[in-house]
Amino acid sequence: MSRPRILVADDNPLSLTFFAQALQTLGCTCESAADGAQALALARAAAFDLLLLDVRMPDLGGAEALALLRAEPGPSQAAVAIATTAATEPPAGLLAAGFAQILHKPVDLAGLQQALTRHLPLPAADHVAPALDDAQALAAAGGDAAIVAALRGLLAAELDALPSEIAAIDAARDAAALRERLHRLDASAGFCGVPALRDTGSRLRTALAAGEWPHSEIARFLRRCGEVRALLA
Repeated sequence: MSRPRILVADDNPLSLTFFAQALQTLGCTCESAADGAQALALARAAAFDLLLLDVRMPDLGGAEALALLRAEPGPSQAAVAIATTAATEPPAGLLAAGFAQILHKPVDLAGLQQALTRHLPLPAADHVAPALDDAQALAAAGGDAAIVAALRGLLAAELDALPSEIAAIDAARDAAALRERLHRLDASAGFCGVPALRDTGSRLRTALAAGEWPHSEIARFLRRCGEVRALLA
């Protein structure tokens, strides 16, 4: 099965990074646009299977960009479009404007996968653990949301430093150091209610145990950590 081509447009850099990394994890090819005008230009120039358009962007919002795209012949004129929004009450008329679905942000990887499979055949994918589990985090913190917030702040800092740490371990091909680093991240993920990190760490350990140095799985691990970091922001 060919990889679906998806265009994602969002003026929030964190959202854009999350969607781009998440779509790659789900087996899609992704093009990113920082505003509606850039999204329109990309969709006019190439064929996409699906468009993820933020409703509110400077100058040209998602609905306006979609209307212009639908009004003229082009390679993405008939592409499925999903509106993304952080608003509790998104603007009325989005479905009438041609969007097939409205996706509320923030969304985790499993939620994005569920939305996409309504409209596209995705490549076979492994089980996707939920990125954040607030109930688990609250239980670990004795029900204190302030403690959860503080612990997740520490986890965010840990994830910021992680790529350089893993790069050094990768360069040295130090299996013992990698296992130790994954063990420490597991502990952080458990306290903070982040099943996705434990899941991706488990995959990396399995690949490491297979014998050859797991370059591709390390790259997958770092992408997943980046997705979680974007959500923690």
